[in-house]
Amino acid sequence: MLGLGRRFIIRSSSSTFAGSNSIVASLTSNPSFINNHRSFSNSVISHSIFGDLTQAKETNIKELELQKKKDDITSEEGKDSIEESSLSLAEQDKDLQQYYLEEAHKAQIKIEKYITPLKQELFNQVVSKYGFYKNNKVINNNSNDKLYKLSLNKEEIELLEPSIYLKSYRIKSSLKKATQVNRFVRGLNVKNAINQLHFNPKKMSTELEILLKRGIKQAQELGIDEDSLYIDSLWVGSDGDWRKRPDWKGRGRVGLIKHSWVHLKVVLKTNQTQLRRQWEKDQNYLKPRMFLNNEPLNFKVRPYYKW
Repeated sequence: MLGLGRRFIIRSSSSTFAGSNSIVASLTSNPSFINNHRSFSNSVISHSIFGDLTQAKETNIKELELQKKKDDITSEEGKDSIEESSLSLAEQDKDLQQYYLEEAHKAQIKIEKYITPLKQELFNQVVSKYGFYKNNKVINNNSNDKLYKLSLNKEEIELLEPSIYLKSYRIKSSLKKATQVNRFVRGLNVKNAINQLHFNPKKMSTELEILLKRGIKQAQELGIDEDSLYIDSLWVGSDGDWRKRPDWKGRGRVGLIKHSWVHLKVVLKTNQTQLRRQWEKDQNYLKPRMFLNNEPLNFKVRPYYKW
């Protein structure tokens, strides 16, 4: 019974498929059916199924592309005009430029905060007379025709003498590699150091060369003689935020690899500082030497003062 039923189903399905194919063939051969079908498809394209209120709009693809290009061109021209107008307004606005200039001056650390104007004036007179600063010298002030003995401490002298402080950007290197290059040029003249670093194959020499060239450019802007500049201090420091990643080892062990980042800092000073330090060294040799007493140390301790 099951086998007969299956055969009956298969025969009935095949007969239905055959019947449907014959119906489709007869319809497609009829010309009236084809004309009706074309008119129906045109009506569907030209009209919406919801009636005349929501009638579909026939748009051309080329017209859409042209409109898009026009919109892009107009938007770009509008951006350019806005940028040009903003730049022209900033260049023409003198009050705005003066405001930003005053704010920049307020943010700067000024020397007047730590040293009085009279000390600055006397320091400049001593330098113009001797070529460098000599401490504890009596000088006649040109403004009020009075005699002053100028005595400054070490910090005040370092503030008054011309110097340039530089800091490099973030460098992908290690502290040891940078220290090897720093020892090579520390204390040299800036231009001589640049020549030495230019032919050094190490990576840090290139970074330090760029930093020293930036220092020469700042010296030109400040009016400092670039030929007299030398490297007074040069050191390296960790820049922080070192990237870490695991170092997989055998037998289930794991290490930690750290990618180091550093920065360079340098203080450039002029020949004026070198002359002052050499003069102070010579003055120390001129002082009388204080010899120790030749009496033996195992002296008798007395319970009373002897004077």
